[in-house]
Amino acid sequence: MRSLIKYPSDCGIFGVIRRSNDSDKVSGELVIKALETIKYRGAGLGSGFALLNHEPAGFRMGVFVRESFMRDAIEIIESSMRDNGLGQVDVRVRNKLGPMVDLEVRVLGSDWLNPRVSKAINSINDLLWEGRNGRIYYWGEHVNVFKGVGYPGDIASMYEVDKYSADLWIAHTRFPTNSPGYLPYWSHPFSVNDIAIVHNGELSSYGNHVNTLYHSYGLSSFVGTDSEVVAYLMNYLLHVHGLGIEDAVRVLIGETPKYAGNAESLQLIRRFRWAMLDGPFAIIMGAYHNGDVYLIAMADRFKLRPLVVGMDDDYYYVASEEAAIRAVSPNARVWTLEPGGYFIASLRRGIISWGRAREEVEVFFPHRSFPTYVGKDAINAEGLNYRELNEEILRRILSGERIVRVINVRGQRFIGVNLPRHGVKDVRVEIYGTPGNSLANLNNGVEFVVYGNAQDDVADTMHGGRVVIHGDARDVLGQALQGGEVFVRGNAGNRVGIQMREYRDRRPYLIIGGRVDDYLGEYMAGGVIMVLGIDSLGRCCMQLVGKHVGSGMVGGRIYIRGRVPENRVGLAIPNAELREFLEAAKDEGLGQDEVNKLLHALTHSEHVRRNRVEYRELSEDEVRELGPILRRFAQEFNISNEVIDHLLSSKYTVVTAE
Repeated sequence: MRSLIKYPSDCGIFGVIRRSNDSDKVSGELVIKALETIKYRGAGLGSGFALLNHEPAGFRMGVFVRESFMRDAIEIIESSMRDNGLGQVDVRVRNKLGPMVDLEVRVLGSDWLNPRVSKAINSINDLLWEGRNGRIYYWGEHVNVFKGVGYPGDIASMYEVDKYSADLWIAHTRFPTNSPGYLPYWSHPFSVNDIAIVHNGELSSYGNHVNTLYHSYGLSSFVGTDSEVVAYLMNYLLHVHGLGIEDAVRVLIGETPKYAGNAESLQLIRRFRWAMLDGPFAIIMGAYHNGDVYLIAMADRFKLRPLVVGMDDDYYYVASEEAAIRAVSPNARVWTLEPGGYFIASLRRGIISWGRAREEVEVFFPHRSFPTYVGKDAINAEGLNYRELNEEILRRILSGERIVRVINVRGQRFIGVNLPRHGVKDVRVEIYGTPGNSLANLNNGVEFVVYGNAQDDVADTMHGGRVVIHGDARDVLGQALQGGEVFVRGNAGNRVGIQMREYRDRRPYLIIGGRVDDYLGEYMAGGVIMVLGIDSLGRCCMQLVGKHVGSGMVGGRIYIRGRVPENRVGLAIPNAELREFLEAAKDEGLGQDEVNKLLHALTHSEHVRRNRVEYRELSEDEVRELGPILRRFAQEFNISNEVIDHLLSSKYTVVTAE
């Protein structure tokens, strides 16, 4: 039965692959459990699962057709296969979904890699899609797809997904953002030729991709959502142009600073520029290619959509929310993709790309253990939605409890957002598990302590109180933070401290014990951010921040332990990108005088705010101000006074607005 609770929706995605043939195949039950954990990211209008196995299961196609058109559809399929010299077909009804029938079509005696197969499938889709009567929604020898309209549990029950096992699974909840409707062929995953993808975000490059696929490859019928073209692009890069998996992924990601000094990668990306994805996206893909099975995760160049990676002894995981991984592997090691990063793992080769520098993963994302609470007075969040959980927390506080403990937290969003309107202050809420997005938003005097990692958008528009996270925090931590303290023992993601501000004597402090990614302190107007890199003490030259520190900054102070290259601060264009610009300008035939004029405009623009950057020890006034803050930070995380003394005497890159 569908829940009557309406959740804010944004696509939930999940993927898993076994680490080797020595690990058990992944059960459908595991995948269902993971996706059900984040079902609140969906709206009940579309969910789906795709599996891939190394062992072939015979060439088959999945076809959605209107029940009234089923006989015509079968005739179209049979005649097209016959006309293209392919094998006979065996058709069975797999399921019925509202007005649609799900057909499984097995092609007998045909080589699925035969180019005539793609030709036949394209012609079938052209005919079926007239009048929106039907659609081939997957084909290959190694893939199977189950999708439809409903929540994950609905689709899983309909297809008995729990009875399957596979080398790899991907899954999705919600529906394609830009789809014209909610029939099954608009649901994720989208699959072609033993490739399957799920996607969270929007591709502004969709129109360009459709035009290219039409004019270059003759594809004229698409279901009308941006997600579908990703599978087609990957198919053509692998099977027509002969690229390897990693090269194809680099093409889709496009140019990033990571490739700026790699002439070979840049040449490859520019050759296939028509396939580069643009816009905010997080994509999980499964593929069978050249005798191996691959799990792929990709983040856009600004990482505007969440994506995390995990691993345990048996499996590799990727997900839009860490809670999905924790639901099936509580002790998994979890890290984030860097902006423009990609994770690739295969059944035979293991991890091919970590999604960020491997050294960063090994130093800043260790196996962490967190305390548990075994008392009888805690709220058990298992099975509670966020509204029910918030109501119980409030009830406990109003009944006089000053410390409220919550166990088995698995991704519930908006914890504590109801407390400010009831004037709740001077209480402590302890959270054991992984809280979801928007923890402690609008907080004004409550102490939240998380024994675990936290997801996106923690402490948004917080006015007072404290948030303590014993693990990592993700993107947009402390957005518009304007009072109180936020302490994170581990790392944080993109846009930490964005729009922080202070008013009179109300100054917020945001202390990160590990490292952060891009756009730290973006549009910052007040307050203090410190990035300490405690886990890298004693290591040389470990960078604690990503790019564009303090971009758009108009106030406040940022302290980063160690020396930060100036090209990582503000919006000044990195030298690598300038070199790339020069190469591109020459390729376009611009003369040297024209190039010089453009370079001058780029490097002297008044619209690019400059930051003041100093590399120095803390002043006496700064030690007096920050010392007590760091001592409180140390007390929360059981860090020795010797470490704090070392941090107070260290040199910092200090960024302020000029």
